[in-house]
Amino acid sequence: MPTDEYKQKMLNLLTDDKTYLPIPRDPTSRYQRTNNEFVKRLLNLNLIDKQTATRLTTYNAICPRIYGQPKAHKPNLPLRPVVPNMTAPAYNLSKYIGKIIQNSIESRYNIKDSFTFCDFINTVTLPPDYILISLDVTSLFTSIPKTLVTHNIIKQWEKIKVYTNINLDLFIEIVEFCIESSYCKYNGQHFQQIFGTAMGNPISPTLADLVMETLLDTVIPLLTFKPPFLKKYVDDLLLALPANQLNHVLETFNSYNEHIQFTYEMENNRRLPFLDMTLIRQENQSIKTEWYMKPIASGRFLDYFSFHPLHHKINMAKNFIRRVDKLSTNLQNDDKARIIHKQLRLNNYPKALINRLISRMQENITAPQETPSENLEYTYRSIPYIPHLSNRIDKHLKNDYKHIRLAHRNIKTVKQLFTNVKDPIPHEHQSNVIYNIPCKDCSACYVGMTTNMLKTRISGHRTHYNTWDKLLQQGYNETDTQISTLKEKTALMHHSITQNHRFDFQQTKIIDRHNKPQALPFLEICHIANTENSINKRTDTEGLNTIYAGIIHSIKNINQNKTDNHDSQSTTTKTQSCTISQTHP
Repeated sequence: MPTDEYKQKMLNLLTDDKTYLPIPRDPTSRYQRTNNEFVKRLLNLNLIDKQTATRLTTYNAICPRIYGQPKAHKPNLPLRPVVPNMTAPAYNLSKYIGKIIQNSIESRYNIKDSFTFCDFINTVTLPPDYILISLDVTSLFTSIPKTLVTHNIIKQWEKIKVYTNINLDLFIEIVEFCIESSYCKYNGQHFQQIFGTAMGNPISPTLADLVMETLLDTVIPLLTFKPPFLKKYVDDLLLALPANQLNHVLETFNSYNEHIQFTYEMENNRRLPFLDMTLIRQENQSIKTEWYMKPIASGRFLDYFSFHPLHHKINMAKNFIRRVDKLSTNLQNDDKARIIHKQLRLNNYPKALINRLISRMQENITAPQETPSENLEYTYRSIPYIPHLSNRIDKHLKNDYKHIRLAHRNIKTVKQLFTNVKDPIPHEHQSNVIYNIPCKDCSACYVGMTTNMLKTRISGHRTHYNTWDKLLQQGYNETDTQISTLKEKTALMHHSITQNHRFDFQQTKIIDRHNKPQALPFLEICHIANTENSINKRTDTEGLNTIYAGIIHSIKNINQNKTDNHDSQSTTTKTQSCTISQTHP
């Protein structure tokens, strides 16, 4: 999609004054303060423990950046608005409250997975003259009124209160806050979502599930017939009905709430796509299934030559074969094999490998399950996938540390191929980072880390400078206790005071980051060890095991080669420019 078209569609979404409202300033601080007040109330009432309170309290919230996800299966590629709330003030509180509600939902309609649904639907025989239809809610998340959520919570409170000690009034107050704190930023402008819930807010799927469950319990008894079955997957419904009752069903569902409106898809030639299979109504009214892929799908899976461990590719192929086999009850083995061959060959899997995997499927051969010799509590960790090295690490750990299970994480992702459509977060607002501050008066630099926002940490450095300047104005010198104490605060201040240098805070750069704060100290040590002109104390690298020395040295050489190549290219470009300017004055 061209950038201009994408931006125009996003603006069309955000100018819907029934859903979004432009606001003049960033409300993050206000929402963060309200979130922490709720957490404090819960703690003071002994409704949560201190550990939970710490987890729910937010200190470094950042306004979420909205982006649009194209609905490739619909005409004109409409956008689905997504607001990643991981940095939002109420993210953890929304997850906590959402989990309480989810635990209370005992659905009679939800589909667990495709295999369970397939087993069920293949046992169904419809009454004569019954057909299949699927119903879909138009933009469910942004169509749920807050008043309807409140009503449903009150109605289901007897079930919800089993999973929490929070009283009803406070619970509703928190839920309403989690909904109202849906806001975002796009193209420099802040927007408040004034209706519905945001896709990306962790409480939204749970509230949608709660609303849909109540809707079905209300609407089903109003129908003039009893459906043989009704199944739900998020906002997609599947049911069977008499062929002449379609309009009645649609009107009944759409009358529940003016904001929650359904569209339908009716079977065509006895076939109806649902989830990842096609439902086929037989002449005797029984139902069979076939594996299904949308016409717009590229058919691309995990390519055999992609940058992934071999066992990832084998497992992907096995799972695909299993899906085609289990979900295609209407096909013979030869037909299934043709589908499998076509799709896996499209992804460059060798014919011999495909044939071997299909033979195992047809012979019903399953790989023997690993039987642990000891009752161990496994520790699961992920490491970046590096060919050959990662496999050897995995092998050694299996032999020597049997309680550790590794997953290989790919460092080359599809995300790297596409332009980031979200508004960038200013570096001063980022947290959990390693940063570098250059000295104004020499080639030295300071490497530091912070779990707070970078601007907060830089403000701390500036405060030390301001204190130093005041002490100098009052006549203190380096030998005095006050300045000596200040000098020991950080290596930055030690260098500044002993050398009478100043650091350039305006040129602060983020050189690394990690979502897990506990990983930052190690990253900081690595960067200090890898920076020749760092003024950090050498004791800062004492915690670095010598086993990492070779790796750090290799990284250093790689970075140096990149710098040298860049400088060489710049010099060549400048030389060519000079030559051109001399040739063509």
